[in-house]
Amino acid sequence: MFDKASWIWQPGDRRPINEHICFRKTFEWTPSSSDHAKLSISADTKFKLWVNGTELGDGPIRSTADHWYYDEFEVAHLLQPGVNAIAVRVWHYGHSNYQYVENEAGLLAQLSLRGPAGAREIGTDETWLHRRHDAYDRDVVKRNVNIGWMEIYDANAMSEEWVLPSFDDEGWSASEIIASYGGGAWGTLHPREIEPLTTQIVKPKQIIALSEIEPIRQVISVNMRDNLFPEARDANAKIFSGFLAVKLVAEAETCGRLTFAHSRWNGVQGRFRIDGQWHVHNDEIRLTAGEHLFLMEICGVHNDLFSHMEFDFDTELRFAHPFEPDREAFFVTIGPFETIESYADGFQPVYGGVEKSTGLNHEHPLLLEIGACTGLAAFEAYKDMCKDVHPRHVLVNKMIYSLMMRKKTLKQYPITNRLERMLHDHLLPGELPSPVQGGDMEIVLDFAKIYVGTLELEMNAPQGTVIDVYGFENRVNGANAYTSGCNNSFRYICREGRQTFKSMTRMGFRYLIVAIRGASAQVNIHRLQLHQSSYPAADKALFRCSDPLLNDIWEISRHTSHMCMEDTFVDCPTYEQVFWVGDCRVSALVNYQLFGSYELVRHCLEMVPRSRSQSPLLLALLPTDWQAAIPMWTFSWIIACKEYAEYSGDGTFYAAIYPEIRRTLEAYRGFLNEDGLFDTSSWNLLDWAPIDIPYVGVVTAQQAQLSQCHYIAADMADSLGLAGEAEELKLHAERLKEAIQAHLWDEESQAYLDGIHRTGNRSKTRSLQTHVLLYLAGCLGERQAAVIEPKLLDPPEDWVKIGSPFFSFYLFEVWHRFGELERTLSQIRTDWGKMIRYGATTTWETFNVFPRSHAHAWSAAPAFVLGNQLLGIEKLEDGYRSIRIVPPETELLWAEGSIPTACGRIDVSWSKEEEKPVMRFAIPAGIRVEEAPERQGDWDIRIQVIE
Repeated sequence: MFDKASWIWQPGDRRPINEHICFRKTFEWTPSSSDHAKLSISADTKFKLWVNGTELGDGPIRSTADHWYYDEFEVAHLLQPGVNAIAVRVWHYGHSNYQYVENEAGLLAQLSLRGPAGAREIGTDETWLHRRHDAYDRDVVKRNVNIGWMEIYDANAMSEEWVLPSFDDEGWSASEIIASYGGGAWGTLHPREIEPLTTQIVKPKQIIALSEIEPIRQVISVNMRDNLFPEARDANAKIFSGFLAVKLVAEAETCGRLTFAHSRWNGVQGRFRIDGQWHVHNDEIRLTAGEHLFLMEICGVHNDLFSHMEFDFDTELRFAHPFEPDREAFFVTIGPFETIESYADGFQPVYGGVEKSTGLNHEHPLLLEIGACTGLAAFEAYKDMCKDVHPRHVLVNKMIYSLMMRKKTLKQYPITNRLERMLHDHLLPGELPSPVQGGDMEIVLDFAKIYVGTLELEMNAPQGTVIDVYGFENRVNGANAYTSGCNNSFRYICREGRQTFKSMTRMGFRYLIVAIRGASAQVNIHRLQLHQSSYPAADKALFRCSDPLLNDIWEISRHTSHMCMEDTFVDCPTYEQVFWVGDCRVSALVNYQLFGSYELVRHCLEMVPRSRSQSPLLLALLPTDWQAAIPMWTFSWIIACKEYAEYSGDGTFYAAIYPEIRRTLEAYRGFLNEDGLFDTSSWNLLDWAPIDIPYVGVVTAQQAQLSQCHYIAADMADSLGLAGEAEELKLHAERLKEAIQAHLWDEESQAYLDGIHRTGNRSKTRSLQTHVLLYLAGCLGERQAAVIEPKLLDPPEDWVKIGSPFFSFYLFEVWHRFGELERTLSQIRTDWGKMIRYGATTTWETFNVFPRSHAHAWSAAPAFVLGNQLLGIEKLEDGYRSIRIVPPETELLWAEGSIPTACGRIDVSWSKEEEKPVMRFAIPAGIRVEEAPERQGDWDIRIQVIE
């Protein structure tokens, strides 16, 4: 596989930041020498591969340092007599995000040729040539900390013909071998276990608006990482205090505002002092002509170390060094005075973005002393404490999110048929009018649904024209709903003439803004299209019923689920694209009902314990080095492992996953206190709701789920013939369960506590969430069950209600066990029907009108519920090897649909419209069918066996 290949890179820096490097290898080939050719390849961080100018694909899939993946491509059909070329572009991030942990850069590849002339191997070594891809700007802002760097591409800097065999690569340099295969930072590689993503072309459906606009004058992005944490390349939260300072120069008296593009979560910000007055975000500020001290106080938790400052003043401000006006550097930092490291070890505070207090001293003497400076002269006393921010780390007007959101509309233009040509495969281009007021031209396009993928542009434009592209998910009353916390964009700088550009940026959006800036002549757009890509999940499931609203809800749930299937399940296509472990359980169950992509589920489940080296609790998301552990997410993973075996019938899975689950439960038992209660410092999230559960202490629902997971592990051990381990696990489960009754039942309120803080304070709330999870875990005491179970249908007014579609899934599980199908359908109509009412094409992250994310996989539960509970099929054996026919008890008149299984698809239709209700089934021969006489009644049940 890689026996003739070594890891290579350019000489010098092995950990470059945001670097694009091109590699080429040419070789001679004749048809008589070989008829089989396979190329194996991997890189750190991402590669894109061409053979003889044909783009084959990219990779690798999400990997961890101890489990790095490679890809294989069949390339024989692309080889040609004579000179052939393998071309690879490697993008090394250099910073961790929520999909990658920072590592060394490298490329590894081997072409294996087989045929009449024997075998030949062409592996990466020093004969492969390389050069930096000069078109990509290294000094850019991030899209956000979740996704990483923004893409800025200058088509004038380098030709894309370097991928062709005929390209003259004189002047390219020899690569350097940095490690043999199996060595270096990556060890032995693993083949991709899942299918490559599929691609389809999606074009915009409508042009919403054409305007001439003027963006905000100055957006200054200051990257403070090298100043404040010079060795840190991780994505972990930075908790610290200090200052950012600069000299502001106003040529004349001016008035305006300073705003910050993001919250503290995605950027550094704080109150700021201009001379003697403190200000906060969006204050009106008046500046006299002259020089002013700008001093921003920093004291908090920040997950990114950029400060994005939007200066919107009457006149443009100048920036100068506070002490030495001739210096190239402008901004300086002081500090940090205090820092707090966060570790998801279960003991120390975990900064998952939810804590009310950082632990920093907001009255630190230096914060108070330096913060009292009323001008440049007073600030001079702290000159020796200041550190210059390198000019490369001060970026002007590269934060496209700000340019799109902070703007003035100078003129609106009618949308003509000549412009709408760009919506089609048209022989003629879409013609943009030239601006008449000296502004930029802006087009807003609607793709009709939220999609995800990479964009391709073909246009005719003058050299130097800047094309900024930005995507967002929703419009409210005709206004764009901008993506707070996500710079969802890229920039393309045109060369002269007709040109095509395909972005590397994976973007989720429904609406797209294309801003054309600085064009010296007319710009025509020939093509703008999305290469929509997702996991190759065929629509095996269908669902329709007599309620059109439920049909619409099923469809938006199906579409959401598909848009959130990449090389893992992800939470959302726009804001994060992150594999959250807790979300995976809901995504997997929906997938079983819709697509039957069992291999993707197994791949995700096997990834989870690879974060063990970072946290005994396992991280809530991966791969990343952000220290965030959510115990419920780990418990959901264990439950999902059980459900995967049940739905897939994969008989090999328990043997592979049980040792990891056993080790995880051993680690979790290490947090039991003297009362046998699970007492930890972690992000103890159950639901987006105001539940009084401690981030340091005991959470009743987590205690119950820990007991439940011990029972699950015991069943796995039993199935593997490990009777002794099974008994031990059951004993632990019983003890955990007993501790709930002994310490967490509140006799006065006749309910279970939500938790106990480590201070000894009992939770002030009682919640539906806690009691739902206690019931599902089988942890209600016998006496308590008689009190609690009726309340799960009719909760007391003072109980905390469900706060998210995610947790509704767990409530629906309870109601299903109670046989309350109509109650579930009514709740789906109410909560998801509101999404339909407001034009949703995907399911929202929350029930709020309007939420942050309009496409969130944890909210796609109706696709599972409707197919699982309304089609009359009950799974009896793993993998649907046997099923029971159970006519649903519902007021609906008819329903029809399909259920994918490991044995094949089950087709169902039933109707109560005629005098005698009828159910029709087409069932694969490999599935044994049992009927439920007590539920059949007058139903006419007809079964067709598919051989």
